Amino acid sequence: MARVACGAILALLCILGAATASGEASRPLVGHIMALLAVFEEAAVLPPESSPEADMLIHALIQTQAALTKSTNAVVRTWFAEALLRADAPGSEAVPCDRLSSRTLEAILAHAAGHPPAAQPAVLAGLREFNIGQPDLDLLSRVYEKARAQLRSAGRDIHQAYDTQRQAMPFR
Repeated sequence: MARVACGAILALLCILGAATASGEASRPLVGHIMALLAVFEEAAVLPPESSPEADMLIHALIQTQAALTKSTNAVVRTWFAEALLRADAPGSEAVPCDRLSSRTLEAILAHAAGHPPAAQPAVLAGLREFNIGQPDLDLLSRVYEKARAQLRSAGRDIHQAYDTQRQAMPFR
């Protein structure tokens, strides 16, 4: 995580800190996004600091987690629930629904590929309440798939890499 841009992490912390009223309750959520960014960096797929793509990636992660954890829109809640239910195959590890982990992100992106919000106006409208559009999901998918492929080619599992990074994060 040493190379993950300090500016990006500070910006992330400021955005998350300012976006929540409770402060303390949001701290564990910061660690999940930081861990995902660290995994992307570890896989050498993190966009360069201060590039528009890096800003968009951080935005997409923050806003997707916010929609997942805070949306009260019934259509969006159902869409996320369907994504997480389909990911819960017998014998697999449970997919958390209260944070954006590697497993949660993978489930959401797989569901979005087969059930794109752009094809479901009510879902897209609900995600737009959190400033999430199809380009955000497309970027998350590209970066996540590249990271998973890079780690796999090195004989590593993206979820294990995430769990290791998550344990190293200051906010649990």
